[in-house]
Amino acid sequence: MKISYRWLLVGLAVVLLQADEKDEKLHYTVTLLKIPCVDVTMVNKTVEQNQMRLDFSAKTKNIFDYFFAVDNQYNTWYNSQTFQMTKYASTIKQPNTDYSFELSWNPETGKYSTSKQSYGRPEGSHNIFSLLMRARQLTWEKIDTLWWPVEHEGKPYRGRYLWVDSTEVSVGSEKISADHYRLDLKSADGEAMELLEVSDVFSWAIVLDGCVRQLWIEQNGDRRILRAKVSVRGFTLTADLKSD
Repeated sequence: MKISYRWLLVGLAVVLLQADEKDEKLHYTVTLLKIPCVDVTMVNKTVEQNQMRLDFSAKTKNIFDYFFAVDNQYNTWYNSQTFQMTKYASTIKQPNTDYSFELSWNPETGKYSTSKQSYGRPEGSHNIFSLLMRARQLTWEKIDTLWWPVEHEGKPYRGRYLWVDSTEVSVGSEKISADHYRLDLKSADGEAMELLEVSDVFSWAIVLDGCVRQLWIEQNGDRRILRAKVSVRGFTLTADLKSD
């Protein structure tokens, strides 16, 4: 009996180690006017067949942590084939608001639901985070100029990537070939809901009119996001991948 118990523990350890190997963790430094202001971490993991979970965290640093401290977590479950968001949860801690939020997809009704509301969206709807993962999984020829439905805090959008050029991006001392994209987000027809009284700073800014969003994605290998840049209302924030 002791031997069987021992082998059970060994088997459990192997499963846990294999699960850890499937997790991908990427760290970024966000700068404003070349000053580091936010640490970002992205963890992508397999939760079951064809289902992934992306955990995205953002925390302010340096002087920015004194006048607008942010410690936000965004968790997205998505289908690895269609990139549809199947569940979304966030925990927001910033000066003007502090809350937790959860949204789930019901394939039988074709609706997203919170604890209080539900509303219809097209099959295959992304959110911002699963849309990022789509660009990582497919080459530019397969995504360039195509529109996809996007659900964002109860509002319907459409999103597309426009390939700009191929270039090299420095990560530490290494130069890596990358595809450069612009990401467009446009309001779309559909039911609009007021899910939150106050939006977090990222979700609010990313869909503002006039916002310019750019991504540089590794051409080969793991196709990591090497750099992201958002320009809005006269400010430009740049997120650069940290070297290992």
